Amino acid sequence: MKKTAVLCSMLLFMLVACKQEPVNPVVGAWDLIYARQVVNDSTVSTFPVDYQGSQVKMWCNNYWMFVDKFTADSVIIDGFGGGSYTLEGIVYKETIKYHSTADFVGQTLRMRIVVANDTLVQVWPADEMGEVDKSNYWSEKYVRVK
Repeated sequence: MKKTAVLCSMLLFMLVACKQEPVNPVVGAWDLIYARQVVNDSTVSTFPVDYQGSQVKMWCNNYWMFVDKFTADSVIIDGFGGGSYTLEGIVYKETIKYHSTADFVGQTLRMRIVVANDTLVQVWPADEMGEVDKSNYWSEKYVRVK
């Protein structure tokens, strides 16, 4: 009986000690597969229809970065950006520390971000609850790089 009690105590201790922190669903590398900009209820651009190329966005604990190269009307555009972020439920805030477009540096964007399996969708601008104006927004859809 004593052995059983000691064994149960050890097992309980091991289970409590192995408790893991919740996994951050955005951590990793993601490949852009679709993007859309809507202004006043009209789609003004989509990827890959209106422009071609690629973008990879990566997240680690509290930092993000992206790099891209796109072609539109035979003009090649290289882009990059990075900074810090917070994620609370579906509300994501991205503070831009570096960007290929200088006007973005110092801005904080609030987005709605949803991860399902190996797909990530971010839409902005969003309000404090993660709601988006369906008449005016940007959306990007990514798949996890394996």
